[in-house]
Amino acid sequence: MKALLFLLTGVMNPLIVPQDNILPVFGCGTSCRVETEQLSLPEVMNDGWLRVKVRQRTWIHTCDWDTKECRHEPASGRAGPPVIDIWLFADCVGERFSTSKNADRTDSWEQDVFYREGDVAGQPKYQTVHGNPFMRWAKLCPAEGEDGMRSIQGSFDRFRKALEEIR
Repeated sequence: MKALLFLLTGVMNPLIVPQDNILPVFGCGTSCRVETEQLSLPEVMNDGWLRVKVRQRTWIHTCDWDTKECRHEPASGRAGPPVIDIWLFADCVGERFSTSKNADRTDSWEQDVFYREGDVAGQPKYQTVHGNPFMRWAKLCPAEGEDGMRSIQGSFDRFRKALEEIR
C-alpha cells in the first residue's frame, strides 16, 4: 500500500491535514471545553458555502472538594458525546456558520456570526453561550472576519484599560 501511495503522491506518509481552518479549542460553559481536530481540507459546496470535516472532543473539568483533586474527564450526559465527527460550514459572504453531522448540511444548526438587532447589532458573536460561531467562521473566512477580529481586540483593549484605571 505504501508503495502505491508513493507512486501516486511521491510521499511515503499519508496526507497530514493542516489544522489552519479550525478553532482548536473553545469554551462550552463553566468548566467545559471543546477541542477540535481538522480531518479534511476545506471545500467549496455548490451553493458557495465552505465545509470542513472535524472531530470534536468535549472535556469537563471536575473537582472533588473533599480531596481537592481536579481532573479533566470526557463529557457525557447533557454535555453530549465525548467525541463526535461533524462538519463545519461557513457562508463567508452571508456571514453565517453552521454545524451538522451530515456533509450536505441537512439537519444543521445555522446561525448568524454577528448580532443583527439591538444595542449589539453588528458585533461578532463569540461568546460560549452561542458556541462561538464568529471565531469558528473567521477561521474558514479570514478575510471576511478581519473587521470582527479588530472589534473583539478593541473590546479586550477597552476592558484591559478599564481594569488599569481601577488600580
